Amino acid sequence: MKENYEKQLRSVKEFLNDMPWEDKNFYVNYLSQTYYFVCHSTRLLSRSISHFNVDRDHLYKRFVSHLKEENYHERIALNDLKNLDVDVYDCHEFELTKAFWECQYYKIDASKGISLLGYILFLEAIAVFCFDDVSARLQKSYGKNAMNFIHVHTNEDPHHLEEAINQIEMLSDEEKQLVWSNFYQTSKMYIGILNEAKHHTLATFSAA
Repeated sequence: MKENYEKQLRSVKEFLNDMPWEDKNFYVNYLSQTYYFVCHSTRLLSRSISHFNVDRDHLYKRFVSHLKEENYHERIALNDLKNLDVDVYDCHEFELTKAFWECQYYKIDASKGISLLGYILFLEAIAVFCFDDVSARLQKSYGKNAMNFIHVHTNEDPHHLEEAINQIEMLSDEEKQLVWSNFYQTSKMYIGILNEAKHHTLATFSAA
């Protein structure tokens, strides 16, 4: 399944470039839904870490390091919304967004922590490789103070992705299947969230 990795990222980048980022309503939806699922990032990492015994020390150390990096990242999205004069609690969480992170808790327990690598890999990969054009458009439309979440994540070191893929390659064939399956499922659900964000109108938000 790894052989389709780059092809999938190219497809996601095209999809992202086609989204109406200059539409403030869409961007607010994007930020609010991002806030809701990123709130669970450190919790999901912690859940996975609890499954890693000493024979999985390499994964334990990587996940602990990642947890520290992700701590309070949801507040960056929250701050971007505030700089757009929007309260996140005026933006309800989509049911698909709930499903996006809820299923990860099940997958973590069913795979003894392994499957989360697919979820992590997708979100890190698109940040590094798929948002460069979007980032420039956002800065032009809203200024630097309202795009810190994307700015922070698009400037991550691509070397982290190489490390993640190397970790996956160390797994058994059965475990690799679980990880890559989660990678592609995460991709499909993420696209679904943004499609809903494109068509959803906030009752309490004026796009003017």
